[in-house]
Amino acid sequence: MKWKRYSCFYVLLPLILELLIESFSRKSFFSALGYMLHNPLLFVFNTLIIMLTLSIAMFFKREIFVLSTVSMVWLVFGIVNFVILQFRVTPFSAVDFTLITSAIKVSSHYFNIFTIAMMIVAVIVLFGGMIGLFRKAPVNDRYSHKRLLFSGIFCATLGVAIAVIHSNSHSVQALSTKYTNIAEAYEDYGFAYCFANSIIDSGIKKPEDYSEESVQAVMDSLDQKESEQQRPNVILVQLESFFDVDYVKGLEFSQDPLPFFHALRKKYSTGLVTVPTVGAGTVNTEFEILTGMRQHDFGVSEYPYKTILKSTASESICNNLKKLGYRTHAVHNNEATFYSRNKVFSNLGFDTFTSMEYMNGIQDNPNGWCKDDILTREIIKTLDASEGPDFTMAITVQSHGKYEGIETTDPQPIQVSGAPEGKEEAYQYYVNQLYEVDQMIENLVTELSKRQEKTILLLYGDHLPSLGLEEQDLINGNLYQTQYVIWDNMDLKKQDGIYYSYQIYSEMLNRVGIHEGNITKYHQQKDWREEGYYEGLTTLSYDLLYGENYANHGVNPYTATELQMGVDPVTITDVKEAAGGYVIQGTGFTPFSQVLYDGKALETEYKDAGNLFVAGPLESKKTETEEYETDLVEKPEDVPGAFVVEMKTEDGVCLSSTDAFLWDVPDRE
Repeated sequence: MKWKRYSCFYVLLPLILELLIESFSRKSFFSALGYMLHNPLLFVFNTLIIMLTLSIAMFFKREIFVLSTVSMVWLVFGIVNFVILQFRVTPFSAVDFTLITSAIKVSSHYFNIFTIAMMIVAVIVLFGGMIGLFRKAPVNDRYSHKRLLFSGIFCATLGVAIAVIHSNSHSVQALSTKYTNIAEAYEDYGFAYCFANSIIDSGIKKPEDYSEESVQAVMDSLDQKESEQQRPNVILVQLESFFDVDYVKGLEFSQDPLPFFHALRKKYSTGLVTVPTVGAGTVNTEFEILTGMRQHDFGVSEYPYKTILKSTASESICNNLKKLGYRTHAVHNNEATFYSRNKVFSNLGFDTFTSMEYMNGIQDNPNGWCKDDILTREIIKTLDASEGPDFTMAITVQSHGKYEGIETTDPQPIQVSGAPEGKEEAYQYYVNQLYEVDQMIENLVTELSKRQEKTILLLYGDHLPSLGLEEQDLINGNLYQTQYVIWDNMDLKKQDGIYYSYQIYSEMLNRVGIHEGNITKYHQQKDWREEGYYEGLTTLSYDLLYGENYANHGVNPYTATELQMGVDPVTITDVKEAAGGYVIQGTGFTPFSQVLYDGKALETEYKDAGNLFVAGPLESKKTETEEYETDLVEKPEDVPGAFVVEMKTEDGVCLSSTDAFLWDVPDRE
């Protein structure tokens, strides 16, 4: 009977779980069967991984409960992966646990209130069931040393089997060495293996020949030429889920959805840019664009924004341009905390970051994303912020998914035909969002053209949208290519080309004679088709972020900036009595401003950028001193009897605050 029990619990159950999980992953039970029959070794390998995790239950007296819990975890992972794949191409991986807060923030764009409520109910029922199982499941009071020994041998045997297969099977090893994208990796190697690998595989692996000599060899191969004297403004605009829909076979439009973008491509340098992701993963494209490093060098499905860049300053276009006197800015019409940008941007060398919390006049599109037309004004503000040259990175959001089931009230100017069956509504909505983004691009170029400053502007799509596109649907046959265009007002020669996203900023700077930074020089002087190109790039990247910084004489030359939220700091200039309360006067106020008095948050009514209103009366908190040095306390809101304005995200995270403003509330006695 024991052998039957063990066979059911630790052999048959893992097989069933593996088959179910692959069915969820492939959205088809028959596809999972096909995977099992055509790739039996990989199927067995994934099953052994599940079996090993289930075998933990052998060491517990509440064996049934632990076994059920671990099985439920795997089943939930499979279901979560299935749900995620409905909205993005990238499968569920361990890094998604670090993105939970970001996922919660965007959930309202993908799920309605009823669906969210059902999910909450399902979680409650699941936890309730597990509590009931814990109480009712049998407890083995006769736990012998013999069984403990058997359990240890069983687990050790599984571990050895997994290690042997991993070390001797080329098909298993390929995940760590040859995968080109994570979606295909999950298809080829199975969910359990890929997910487990995403837990343990992070960072850049140390090159086998890494040493001071190997780094110096790379550095010696570079010409250390200096940058030219011209210092044009440099602007990058990362266009969310943007690509030229003319590349989709069979689509027809009542009018050109991207008339201005197409006009730019005819006159200015353009081409295709190969990005590391599709359908999601914006910040991995962003990472490559800003640093010149390859996301592929990092762990499977890793987001460097959520790992190394949260604690380590890095070479980037920002830090390189700062050496030439540039002031560096980021502009994004979405929450500052999304993907931890409010922390990461400091390590990338940005001086200021204007997120949606520091913008006025925001309008939402039908899916609740902030429209991009506001970015033109905010980009121009960054250029006006200093007399010297500026670098600005703008990140759009309007054309973000989802695209199905969006109710639109305004008439849509472009009618779309030829969309895949069942995707007609999604394409109709998406294309009309692109049309508005194209209008923003035109407005931006028009405003830049009016300025008497030399400027170079890179426009590019961060990845294709999550519309279920496949390679055969595109005329270029590549899901990882979007389009770019480089506009300038310096009469630069039109030079079209195809680049990877980690190469393109170096190429753009090379055209204006800027060569700062080791990685910048590497891309500008090396041909990616040459032998050793990728090995040299990996060596430089590892040396900077994880190694001994041999390229920089043993010291990381980059330090985190004191990132200022908003181009201009938010300030309080005065407080005045008004009917029913008080008006706080100042600069930089937005609907995200929150007034505090004596450390307590007050209900705040936004009037305009210079005025906030709070209801009164307030209790007088007179202080003995008329002035207060805010650096004497940890937080300005701790100052007794002082007004403070905090800039907060929708979920209550304080991004910045004004200095404490002392003002004696009149006594009403």
